[in-house]
Amino acid sequence: MPNLTDADRAYVDKFVRNVGEALEKCPNADASTQLLFDACKEVSGPGFIPLGTFDRLLRATGQERTDRRYGKRYTGLLPKDPAFHDRVWYRN
Repeated sequence: MPNLTDADRAYVDKFVRNVGEALEKCPNADASTQLLFDACKEVSGPGFIPLGTFDRLLRATGQERTDRRYGKRYTGLLPKDPAFHDRVWYRN
């Protein structure tokens, strides 16, 4: 579990509201942190939370993060917007 700062905690309400609108569970999806962040930012608008805070809050909710050669990714999450689906890797 990541160590959340007081600044991170200040964004919890905005995080919960936007993640619920922008992301959904998908057991075989493998998506980059940046892709998930972009999907949430699209729903929220330009005033979304910082990327580092977003990453720490995702981990704090129990989401599984993997460090791959090509970047940090989360398994089991998928943007709801189909425009982002071509940037998600699906496990067989």
